[in-house]
Amino acid sequence: MVRLGYAPGDLRHIVLTHLHRDHAGGLPDLPHARVHVHPAEYQAVTDPGHPHHRHSLDRFMPAHRAHGPLLTPAVPDEDTAWLGFPGVARPRGLACELLLVPLPGHSAGHAGVAVRDDAGQWLLHAGDAYMYHGEIERTPPLSHPVFAPIQHGAQTHAEALVATLDRLRALHRDHGDRVTVFSAHDPWEFARFAPPAGA
Repeated sequence: MVRLGYAPGDLRHIVLTHLHRDHAGGLPDLPHARVHVHPAEYQAVTDPGHPHHRHSLDRFMPAHRAHGPLLTPAVPDEDTAWLGFPGVARPRGLACELLLVPLPGHSAGHAGVAVRDDAGQWLLHAGDAYMYHGEIERTPPLSHPVFAPIQHGAQTHAEALVATLDRLRALHRDHGDRVTVFSAHDPWEFARFAPPAGA
């Protein structure tokens, strides 16, 4: 960040798909930023009575939350279903068109981050809803032998995750001309977005 010309205090907002250690690990480096998560993820981490509270805190490591991050639940938008996905929420204080789209199963409040560009196209960061593009692009779906055990070990609700994958496959099939979906862990997908060498 500093190499790009920004000071840590310049970053005021962070939008996360969920609070597992591999997504929240950098929060101590940006202690003054507001950290936006879906309301369901916020509740699982902050409410001791939530059925997944202990699991959520185990994944959101003490070292990543010791500084007291400014966790902020996004505002539910009950009237909006994003391309058939209900339960979307909007982070407060952001000028761009950005939604947290529930993609349950991986964590208690796992959500994708959908951002619309000036041309009206959507980019959906699906977080850990899947870990290999073959899970949503292939018929029948194809998981990766290295990523599948990781996904199964981390999930909170297997049936919800299967339903999420079905919905993401339908989104890719029916709206692939309007929405680009990517996973946080799939290096082959990231390679598609990389600028050509020398560009």
